[in-house]
Amino acid sequence: MSSSLLDLTGKVAIVTGAGRGLGRAIAVEFGRAGAEVVAAARTVSQIEETAAMIRDQGGKALAIPVDVLNVSRIEEMLGKTLDAFGKVDILVNNAGGLPDNMQPTFNHGYVLNLTVEDWKAEIELNLNSLFYCCKIVGEKMVRQASGNIINISSAMGMSPFPGLDAAAAARAGVINFTQTLAFEWAPYNIRANCIAPFFAETPLTNRDFQVDPGSREVVLGNIAMGRFGKPEEIAAVALFLASPGSSYVTGETIMVSGGRISGLPPGYPAYLRATRSTVGGKPR
Repeated sequence: MSSSLLDLTGKVAIVTGAGRGLGRAIAVEFGRAGAEVVAAARTVSQIEETAAMIRDQGGKALAIPVDVLNVSRIEEMLGKTLDAFGKVDILVNNAGGLPDNMQPTFNHGYVLNLTVEDWKAEIELNLNSLFYCCKIVGEKMVRQASGNIINISSAMGMSPFPGLDAAAAARAGVINFTQTLAFEWAPYNIRANCIAPFFAETPLTNRDFQVDPGSREVVLGNIAMGRFGKPEEIAAVALFLASPGSSYVTGETIMVSGGRISGLPPGYPAYLRATRSTVGGKPR
């Protein structure tokens, strides 16, 4: 029997990036806890599959395609949510990752490698899109004087992470923005918290390690538990933050890291020096 402190019965939750990985795990976990779930992402087939998984376990779910870089599409997502369920109680901003035109490697993001366009694309996808969703959905929460926002950041946003400069800066921005949002909207009975995973077994991180296989063991060396997290383990933390059990928690960032030993993995600077590219024929 599940604890009433983790019961989401009667709540309506929007989860962005719900087509796979962490977003799918969070959406399914919320459905299991009794929430009516909107699974939102760009790929229709993936969010339909997520919604079907929730319905198969007895829950209610709706798949709504959305591009979180497009404000009008976010407004459409909110409108369809309200048409279907009448309200929105929980927003999980999970959508993000690597822009479509960027190569997934752990050293692509050196300042001298990054173009201005690459920098803008990373910030737009991993920080600005979250602001768009919070503003549009949050306006409804303010009007109804209740709500719960959970932003997915990354442990790389809590310390320097050379080689992924723009991504780390965006994730740090998410953490700061979440803290600010918590203070601004506390008078409206809205909580805002952040989850900062280190590395989890998701399609995105697996793709990164396939392109740059040497980095896998280097990163594992920085995790006390000696393994990457499972999406379900991050989803369990999201459930806590979405539930009555965390009613006095706001403005916080919970790192889910398996015991991250340091900001940078041991040996990581040497690994980057060995794998970095060149500028004008001279190694950096």
